Formats: sequence, C-alpha cells, structure tokens
Amino acid sequence: MRIQANCNTCERTFLLSQIGPDSDAPGRCPFCGARFARHYTSLLVEAVHEAEIETARFVQVLGKLQAMEAGFDLDIDGLLRSFEEQVRGNERAST
Repeated sequence: MRIQANCNTCERTFLLSQIGPDSDAPGRCPFCGARFARHYTSLLVEAVHEAEIETARFVQVLGKLQAMEAGFDLDIDGLLRSFEEQVRGNERAST
C-alpha cells in the first residue's frame, strides 16, 4: 500500500516510497531535496519500508477475513475511525 506525505519545506505531496531505500536520494524530498529526520536518516528509511509493508499486510489480512463466509461483516468504517484516532493520537503525542 502506498503512503503519501507532504514536505514541510516545499509543501509538495510525495509517496513515502520515493524517500525509501530504493529511491535515488533516501531520506530526502524528491522535489526540493530537503533532508528529512537529518539525525535519523537510516532509521527513517527503514521505518518507511516497514510502514509500507505492514499497511499492505494489514489490507491483505482484512481481505482474507472479508473473503470468508464467517457469518459476520467487518465494521470497516469503525475500524478506519479507530485507526485514524490512534494514528492522530501518535501525531499529537509527538508534538
């Protein structure tokens, strides 16, 4: 799953994979070249890679549950709201 982000310097939107380990300039904005997490570049690149793998896995596992005739329906809207609340909670805690 592709995750988008916005550069705080040039304000352009990019895919996190564009700053990941396979990019031309890992840890830098693909548009203006601003360095992200200057002191944590190697950790940032690893975290980008993990985030994309884990979100894809999350979607894949939910798809497996949806494909089963289990006698229940997943509350996707509730799940997404909860997911957003938790992610935004992390965002607030870090500021």
